[in-house]
Amino acid sequence: MRAARRARIVGDADLGQGRCLEIGPLANPVVSPEVADVRYVDVVDRSGLVAHYDGNPAVDPDAIPEQHFWLTRPDGTVATLAEAVAADAPYQHVVASHVIEHVPDMVGWLRDVAQVLTWDGALLLAVPDRRYCFDVHRAPATVGQVLQAHLDGDRTPSVRAVLDHFMRAVDYTAEQAWAGEPPPAQGSHPIDDVRRHLARQQAGDYVDCHVWPLTPRGFADLMDDLLVLGEVDFAVERLTATRVGEQEFYATLRRLDRPRAPAEAVEEARAELARLRAELPDESPVATGGDTVPAQQLADVERRLAETRDRLARVRAARDRARRQRDRAVAAAAAAPADRPGVLGRLRRRVRRG
Repeated sequence: MRAARRARIVGDADLGQGRCLEIGPLANPVVSPEVADVRYVDVVDRSGLVAHYDGNPAVDPDAIPEQHFWLTRPDGTVATLAEAVAADAPYQHVVASHVIEHVPDMVGWLRDVAQVLTWDGALLLAVPDRRYCFDVHRAPATVGQVLQAHLDGDRTPSVRAVLDHFMRAVDYTAEQAWAGEPPPAQGSHPIDDVRRHLARQQAGDYVDCHVWPLTPRGFADLMDDLLVLGEVDFAVERLTATRVGEQEFYATLRRLDRPRAPAEAVEEARAELARLRAELPDESPVATGGDTVPAQQLADVERRLAETRDRLARVRAARDRARRQRDRAVAAAAAAPADRPGVLGRLRRRVRRG
């Protein structure tokens, strides 16, 4: 299962080429030392992660690897990614599974990643789809919010991010979403919890949360806006739909070819992004017989139905060929000389049995 998911995240990238940095592996690294020459970085060191997730049944503390780098300085301030790993950079690949939606400043983070990559390096992303997780009631991230966070120089999630996350999160799984079950109206965090997290944020703590709710098409639109504004140094090389029954989508971002004219590189990146976006399924719900299902799920059912029809057509064609061959054999046997009744009789008996 882990190898299959890693293959979906990595795509065509060869992790054996060059060195790799994985951001926020927690207890489930995508890339192991057996697969690539990898380094790990997180907000705090391993002991800090173990303490933070103590008692969380979803996190096995023994599976958390040692972090080579961490962002939190001894004085409590938070460094950028580029500052934290500067001495070890550059890397051929940066892997970030369920990370980009957490970063306080997406523009600054993407620039940091570009800074620590080789000139032709790639950022490999796994991103939760807000429609199939606890973000289902959240509005999609907008380019205005993303730029505001960058201009404000956010190093920790903002008041807006903390409140939107903790006030709107619900207990909702991908399995429930794909089954067409409506999400619960009741939030999963009592208001006292919301106030506590807000007070921590106001005191300067790093309150981890989903800052940017995303979908595949929403991510494509956001990247296109940022390319137009000249705020990102990446072209989107690969962007997948969320697989039916699952909760995440995948993207490969490649550093822009800066030796070329910047305007030319951006236009080419936008054209490729438009092509990728056009291949994504519609994300609006579709009403069918009184029920509402995701358009992608309907498209997947229709695709499977078309494949079944194609297989049925091939089976019928093979059956018809067999019948024609049988009829020709019978006709040939009937036209055989009369001195071979034994052969004709045996053939007719086989035909009747078949």
